[in-house]
Amino acid sequence: MRATPGDTIAAIATAVGPGGIAVVRITGPGAVVTADRIFKSARRLADVSSHTVHHGHIVDPTGREVDEVLATVMLAPNTYTTQDVVEFGCHGGAMPARRVLEVCLEAGVRMARRGEFTERALLGGRIDLIQAEAVADIVAAKTRRGLEFALGQLEGGLSQRLGQLREELLTFRAEVESLIDFSDDDIERSTLSAISELGHTCSRSVDLLLSDCAVGAAVREGVSVAIVGRPNVGKSSLLNALLRRERAIVTALPGTTRDAIEETVDLDGVPVCLIDTAGWRSTRDPAEAEGVARAKAAAAGADVVLLVLDITRGVTSDDRAIGRQLDKERTIVVLNKKDLVRDPSWDSRFETRELFGGGVGGTIDEGETEKAGGVEAVVVSALRSDGLTELRRAISMAIFEGTAASAAPAVTNVRHVDALKRVAQALGRAIGLLEQDGPAELAAIEVADATWALGEITGETTPEDVLRHIFERFCVGK
Repeated sequence: MRATPGDTIAAIATAVGPGGIAVVRITGPGAVVTADRIFKSARRLADVSSHTVHHGHIVDPTGREVDEVLATVMLAPNTYTTQDVVEFGCHGGAMPARRVLEVCLEAGVRMARRGEFTERALLGGRIDLIQAEAVADIVAAKTRRGLEFALGQLEGGLSQRLGQLREELLTFRAEVESLIDFSDDDIERSTLSAISELGHTCSRSVDLLLSDCAVGAAVREGVSVAIVGRPNVGKSSLLNALLRRERAIVTALPGTTRDAIEETVDLDGVPVCLIDTAGWRSTRDPAEAEGVARAKAAAAGADVVLLVLDITRGVTSDDRAIGRQLDKERTIVVLNKKDLVRDPSWDSRFETRELFGGGVGGTIDEGETEKAGGVEAVVVSALRSDGLTELRRAISMAIFEGTAASAAPAVTNVRHVDALKRVAQALGRAIGLLEQDGPAELAAIEVADATWALGEITGETTPEDVLRHIFERFCVGK
């Protein structure tokens, strides 16, 4: 890995806009010297103790006061970047912080790149790459659960689990490489079995890490839920009910919704993008036809689809036509307008066999959530918000694929998942070679590949272009 850069950088570390304070951060070997050039106070910052705060003024090269600030001095190595850090707490708002930053740059430091403060923390050995990525995830967290997952990774929970896996891999690798100096005739079967079992231990650890990746990815990346159906079945009303506010226009006139409406809601800690779509029907109206096309595209790309039906109408030919175009494994049937059912003799059962090309059978009781031939079905009243608890539970189960989130730090990053899958594949090949009396040299290469792939997660073997891409996700002041 590269050495920590020797130059000094600066950036605004707080969001631009009105606020109580704004912070300009400087780090690098010249941070304190640079700060003393522009900070006027009773004492020089070069003479103060680490982790202390001092009152003074920022002045430009002409001696004019730019802002009244508090300067916080933090000396290496006990800082975020492991280098000297000086932070100026300015008055809030865009202009004070911008002027202080301009004076810093005039004093000889350079503007920080995106994520460069955290990159220096990585290069200085304060954090590993998993923790660095967790910093960006904390900033970007949309739900409390997402924040908790990211904090767990920042605190080193996932790094510890991967560290244990790395030790298992290194032990397995050493045992495999010890076989290279022996001919096949000199190796006892019991020895090969014992070494293979070490590989299986590694594989089980990888499988355990991957077992909760669907939960982790959903919490980190979010999921999309498309609300589809023919006109006037209550799709927009359902969106409003799930959001608990009037977001979409609702009228009795078919075709009110022309374009997809997207809103995000927190569902069990997962940021869920709800997509209200135009009603599916044949139309000569170009605008409505485009809306229908976008509705179909939304359904095709969504993680979960809510197929909304009017419970008072039963399954219509239009419903069947829509159902045949959907993936039933990703679809929840929503039987809406329960509030309009007036017939007391109605036995509260609704036939779903006709949907999805006739392959779905079974009925569902009002107020219950069941699997109808492999497709979730929920009875609701969007108008009265009845049945929404059951619907949210059904969506959550579909997102998490019927599993619950692990208490341990989850693998949430797609990059990590890809690397772990490559670890698993290389281990599988190595174990197969050992159990089939294959060349030990080839098995050792596979274990080395597994170790390398694992190192890509923690930063030990991560390519430079990947590192650059990771830190480009950060804001400049982080």
